[in-house]
Amino acid sequence: MRLNRKHILIFSLFFSTILNAQILNTEVKAKIELSYFEEMVSVTGTAENLDDGIKNLSYTLSVIKKNKKTANTSNNSQNGEFTLNPNEKKILSTTKINQSTKDEIIILLLIYDDNDVMVGKDRIIVEEKKSEVLNKNEAELEITGIVSDDTKTKVGKDFYDIYFSKYNSEAIKGNQIVQIEEQLNIGRTTILKITIDNKLISEFIANPNEEFLSQKAEEAIQITKKYFKDLEKLKNRIEQY
Repeated sequence: MRLNRKHILIFSLFFSTILNAQILNTEVKAKIELSYFEEMVSVTGTAENLDDGIKNLSYTLSVIKKNKKTANTSNNSQNGEFTLNPNEKKILSTTKINQSTKDEIIILLLIYDDNDVMVGKDRIIVEEKKSEVLNKNEAELEITGIVSDDTKTKVGKDFYDIYFSKYNSEAIKGNQIVQIEEQLNIGRTTILKITIDNKLISEFIANPNEEFLSQKAEEAIQITKKYFKDLEKLKNRIEQY
């Protein structure tokens, strides 16, 4: 079979994505540790420096609950910045969850370097009323519809809520993590950034006006839908060859 330049480009993009995924946890290892007490689960996010350099990093630890009947999702996130000395392992954050809930519980730990590039990731699904965890590799486990909240102000949280509501109502259910991040800007303003799989798709200076936030959320939703549609088209093209 002869491949033209377009097909070669598609394959290059596909295998580049696989290669990037394999780079995670090679220099900094993200690890979620669980302990159980009756119906409570203690969740601890840790990071370990696997080489001899000092690293300035940041993290987001999310506990995502998905209702199996309605498919509604809630997200409780903790985030912060930290430094790892050579070969150091550090506890980043600890939280507790009630395991008796009928929701599916997804625990997600993401670690970023000082350039906001993801360098470590771990995720676990806790099954309902079981003292065991489903540990599956990326090929076996597909988690859809996750929107991570990394906002810092009320305006940022308002935008997240509007975007997340539209995301659910559109039933997008993308198989990559959408992250809404808020960063400090000049003066008292902040910048809201929407990324998918560590790729920036939209950013703007936050404004508390509700109509403005709704408009920006709608614009971001349309870009999100196009991103996942293009990704699906790419996947289908690859499967044809």
